[in-house]
Amino acid sequence: MQQDVESHPLGMLLERWAAHTDLSVVIANAGGFVVWVNAAFTRMCGYNSDELLGRRPGHILSGALSEKNPREALNQAIERQVPVRTRMVNYTKSGKPYVVEIYLEPIHNINGQLTGFISVERDVTAEDLHQHEIGELSAVMYETLVQKVTPKREGKIRSKSSRNKHQPNLNNAMAKQNRAKKSCDIRLP
Repeated sequence: MQQDVESHPLGMLLERWAAHTDLSVVIANAGGFVVWVNAAFTRMCGYNSDELLGRRPGHILSGALSEKNPREALNQAIERQVPVRTRMVNYTKSGKPYVVEIYLEPIHNINGQLTGFISVERDVTAEDLHQHEIGELSAVMYETLVQKVTPKREGKIRSKSSRNKHQPNLNNAMAKQNRAKKSCDIRLP
């Protein structure tokens, strides 16, 4: 016999933890409709729980900067009933965009039937902005380095033999440039 989540000791522990964590927690039914959100989620998105209950989060939180691929990844995971982790741009109730990292996990009952989904989310806007700033700084540093290690063209036409005499220096400069590029290569999600 399956117990209610509220009456199960683990369910009560989860509910207590979710009520006091800074991580946003959303529980949806098997159809993807919100049945419970914690206070951290309502603080993050600006909607109160009554405005969210019975609705699909993607329908409420999407906006102009919301990308299609993360939404499709979530929808496919829901359809396939598999876990997924993704980042996407959502919007607060007031229209302010924020970047959120989402970990979605299907919930199955003791018989293996899907009963819903739990989503643990965190606002990573500040992290993304910081990474973007680092990326811009790295690009500036890279350009400066390239300018220092790349030999300046003198505007003269050299014979083939004079080019060969300088070829090792050019190869060294290109190798340094490639090493600098690799050490400064920061990828944004």
